[in-house]
Amino acid sequence: MMDFFIAKNHNTPVEAPAPEMEMLTLPFPKEDGEHVNEVVEKKKKKPKATPKQPTPEPEIFTGFNYLPMELLLKVMKQISVDDRLACGQTCHRWMEAAHYYLPFSDRIIYRFTNVNFTDYEPPIKSFLGAFRIFPRIAIKACTFYGNSQFWPLFGEHVIELTIKNCLIKDTELLYILEHVPNLRQLKIEQCDELFRSWYFEKRQSCCESHFVLPDLLDVSLTNNDFLDELHFNKLMTLAPNIAHLDLSNCFKMIASHRRVAMVEHIMRFINMHQFQLHTLKFNGTLAIDDICLSTLSMIEGLSLETFSMTFCDKIPAAIIDLLRRQPDLNITQDLEWKVGRHPIKAPGFISFLVRQTNLVHLDLTSSLGITDEVMELITTCLPKLKTLKLRRCILVTDEGIMNIVNLVNLEVLDLSNCYRISDHAMYRGVIGRKVKNLHELYLCELPTLSDYSLIQVTLNYEMLQVLDLSNSPNAATDATMQYVNYYLVSLKQLHLYCCTKLTDSGLTGIDLPVKPMITWDQEETFPLDRLFKLRVLNLIGCYRITDLSLENAFKLAELKELHLARCYQVECHDCHISEKGIAVLSQVATALEFIDLSECPLVNDNCIEMLTANLKRLRTLKVNKCPQLTNACLEIIGRNCSYLKYLHMIDCRRVRKPRERLANHRSLKAVYVEW
Repeated sequence: MMDFFIAKNHNTPVEAPAPEMEMLTLPFPKEDGEHVNEVVEKKKKKPKATPKQPTPEPEIFTGFNYLPMELLLKVMKQISVDDRLACGQTCHRWMEAAHYYLPFSDRIIYRFTNVNFTDYEPPIKSFLGAFRIFPRIAIKACTFYGNSQFWPLFGEHVIELTIKNCLIKDTELLYILEHVPNLRQLKIEQCDELFRSWYFEKRQSCCESHFVLPDLLDVSLTNNDFLDELHFNKLMTLAPNIAHLDLSNCFKMIASHRRVAMVEHIMRFINMHQFQLHTLKFNGTLAIDDICLSTLSMIEGLSLETFSMTFCDKIPAAIIDLLRRQPDLNITQDLEWKVGRHPIKAPGFISFLVRQTNLVHLDLTSSLGITDEVMELITTCLPKLKTLKLRRCILVTDEGIMNIVNLVNLEVLDLSNCYRISDHAMYRGVIGRKVKNLHELYLCELPTLSDYSLIQVTLNYEMLQVLDLSNSPNAATDATMQYVNYYLVSLKQLHLYCCTKLTDSGLTGIDLPVKPMITWDQEETFPLDRLFKLRVLNLIGCYRITDLSLENAFKLAELKELHLARCYQVECHDCHISEKGIAVLSQVATALEFIDLSECPLVNDNCIEMLTANLKRLRTLKVNKCPQLTNACLEIIGRNCSYLKYLHMIDCRRVRKPRERLANHRSLKAVYVEW
């Protein structure tokens, strides 16, 4: 390790003293014999030079706390926000680097949850005297009482604002928006009470405003059922330069004619802002049908990069048959196919796909109208796709995904719940060849997928960062886990929810009946902790996992989130996660911030003692349905957990009144004791 030092003393040359002059009076004889005094100069003799004392060596300071600030910031740029904030607790110098360096502080989100947003109560009362800025603010489940001085003081620096499921009046909302002139992203989610009580005295007043937000580009109004045309106009008037609009899961609780009128109004707005919109999201929003897509396809200036919706309309069988017989058929400017003398009107969804050739992100989750023919159009007409999500598109079969391999820029692929996909299509259409860009792959609930497909995935997608095999038990076996442990060393998230064929042998490499990896005629096995970048691991329902795995395969220094719920076998009393495995886990995975041990029958108070004493950064602890826990664990949590925020203790029958006993815990935000 290189030592860095700070020198307090410097070797500066010492100048020699100048020779001193002294005036002496000497007698001289005169010509006539008399003595006359005259003044002469005489140099004083220099004293003999004494040996000079050696200059002391500069004091050297070693250790990470004396790193130059430039190197310290470079190191902190490589780690996550949670790690950086933990580093800030080391010393004053590291705290300064972690908190007050602007590129770092700009990325921190300040969350206010379940509080009264008023100047007269904490925490807002305490924040009014703050000396820092708050660029990103998320407010959830809060009640607003009047106009707070927080916004005039700090609103100038706010660039992202989220208001979710809050009790807020329209006047309070407009007051907040007026004092955030540099806002770039606004999210108003699940605020039905706001729109229910928001009335306009004059209909024209919704399009009038004495202020605008010129930098506001991203507006999200998701999960709002009572948003009407006047509310929409008012908010859009404040954002004249809007580029990203999200209206997912809206208009579900209103009458059908009001829903259709609202969607038509949105289409007119899109037409007016066609040249500046780049993102449209309508996931789960009703009334976005083939007619709306036909309207979008006729807007010539609309060029989207991101689009998401739930498409459930049925494409006519004649159109499907035509596409099968003539796959190279071109759509005219009138959105028609010319077949002989009789033009055929193209469906709106197909016309939209053909026109939007610049799409980069496409999300069609739960779209029952997506068929193999539509999939062929997607892979042919959208060569720039980087994200393709087809979760729960149950009509897609092997034929539909056969050409996904042609999307050479693909980075995110979600084929979850497409249960008609087989190994043959996965190998020919998805894997096919090595794709360096693929970072996220979701293959949940695919019972027809075997371990052969997963082995091919590990061999071809070595740069995967997220792999989800939840409820695909035939794909996640002990043999395939060995391939994952060896090849996918860049994984950051691994989800194996209810992969019931997975055992300790697959995670540790111990006692494998057949070792799949052979190097130079020597059989090798690889434990899970070879995935040194892993941050999230989900093993819920993998009931064959026992203490053996915790003792031999969990030396994961960067692991933040661990799910071990329901890891037990009813018929085998020794096949459990117990105090022995928890003792090792708490020593080797000290960076854990979230751990779920629900329904593990051998978890007791001693396990809680070891976890809370060693996991200093623990934020969420879930121990639902753990019958051996008693009231003593509450005292342990109150004593050891300085940063715990969420505690789940549902159906722990021997624990009495956990909320009351932990009411004075400073960091605890919520204690969940019932479903």
